[in-house]
Amino acid sequence: MLILIIIVTSLILGFYINNLLKDDISDSYINKLISIAKSKPIPNFIKGKTGFAKNSDVKIFYEVITLVNNPKATVLLINGAAESLIQWPDQMIRNILKNDFRVIRFDNRGVGESDWIKNWSRSNDYNLEEMARDALAVTNQLMIEKFHVIGYSTGGMIGQILAINHPKKILSLTNLMSSGFLFDPKAEKPDSKKIGMLRKLIFSYKNKERDIDKVLKLYFKIDHLWVGSENHMSDFTKQIHKTIYEIKFRKGFNKKAFTQHRRAIKNSGSRYKKLKIIKVPTLLIHGTDDPLVKASHSVKLASLIHGSKLILLKGMGHDFNKNFKNRINSIILPHILQYS
Repeated sequence: MLILIIIVTSLILGFYINNLLKDDISDSYINKLISIAKSKPIPNFIKGKTGFAKNSDVKIFYEVITLVNNPKATVLLINGAAESLIQWPDQMIRNILKNDFRVIRFDNRGVGESDWIKNWSRSNDYNLEEMARDALAVTNQLMIEKFHVIGYSTGGMIGQILAINHPKKILSLTNLMSSGFLFDPKAEKPDSKKIGMLRKLIFSYKNKERDIDKVLKLYFKIDHLWVGSENHMSDFTKQIHKTIYEIKFRKGFNKKAFTQHRRAIKNSGSRYKKLKIIKVPTLLIHGTDDPLVKASHSVKLASLIHGSKLILLKGMGHDFNKNFKNRINSIILPHILQYS
């Protein structure tokens, strides 16, 4: 009877917390999570071989991880907008590594340890093609001729450009929650309520004194804007630890990164015509509840990339939610194994 009560109580608490996170996150609840996370030791999120590659005058920080001396192939991971390399789910990386692959991940320009482009302005901005050359500079530095590409959101767009411009180098392409033309006037727009909440969050913190707890709370709330209807409890401690790690052990957060990357996407325009020439084996994964980049963007990609495979995950948002990590891994691994 006691076990039954514990199970029922856990379910009710889980349901309450999940709905709390989806709608109006309690500041007191977040403060408790932050306090708990800060009381624990911060793990090292970068354990592989690191270095810098150079694209023209821009330095790109990278990490190489492998468990074997002779990996069967290399997997290049490309992050989303304004996110650094440590945001890739550890579980996904472990799953790839234990199948004898080498993993390379890197900080896009403007984030992490890569150059932040201090003189950036609208008259001196960049585009996704230049960011794709950043990625290529990493593989060239490491003398890797062929590789798999897995990119999410903006990283998926960069992956598309690599597949278009350098098809002989790409063993396979995996796009998660991405688009071939984000600013397509005919495409579904992002959830206006979520975008409004994002602007409100940024504005509310903009003119406040930025102590670490305020920054942790801001990024916690932003992360939870993009969950889907099938959101389940995440590893909140690890999420907060990654934010602390970024602040204390790396360069912190570039406030202009999202603006720069959004501008790079806009500058690059549509890839609809060029996507038709992609011959690289392509896997497309998208959540049906993505509030930022609607699933119809991947449906459009599937109609343009010949032979591509589209998988829609019911209830997934624009995030690597714990509920979907195993499913995503089980979809991606056979794809890269098939073409290695």
